Amino acid sequence: MSTLRKRAIVVSVAVLLMAIAGHSVMAAAPRITKSVTPMDDGLFMVRVRITASGNNVYALRLIDPEAAIVDVFAPRGWITVTDGEDFLARTNTALKDGKSVEFVIYSKSDKVAYTWTAFGKIKQIGKTGTL
Repeated sequence: MSTLRKRAIVVSVAVLLMAIAGHSVMAAAPRITKSVTPMDDGLFMVRVRITASGNNVYALRLIDPEAAIVDVFAPRGWITVTDGEDFLARTNTALKDGKSVEFVIYSKSDKVAYTWTAFGKIKQIGKTGTL
């Protein structure tokens, strides 16, 4: 094998590794925001907005340490379930890069400190965060 060919192989492998490393850096966790509004009946309406960034989002999990979730509403195409402490939302149609959806959660508490995790089709996207 000539020196030129060896050098081309080494450079190709290095470029491939850089492309793989760059792709995992671009696969960032989605951005998640919330707003809390008091209601007349003593409950609080929590709007949770998730915006995909880099990866398609298929699921969102929220954990409420106070177990104060009373009811949940999902946008069209999403399914949500809760037991008061654990909230899970899932879809078959991915939330694409730059797109957002908003979930409405009714809570007994205005001290909303949810721990969130976003998932792609198979595995977790990014690190777990806190709202």
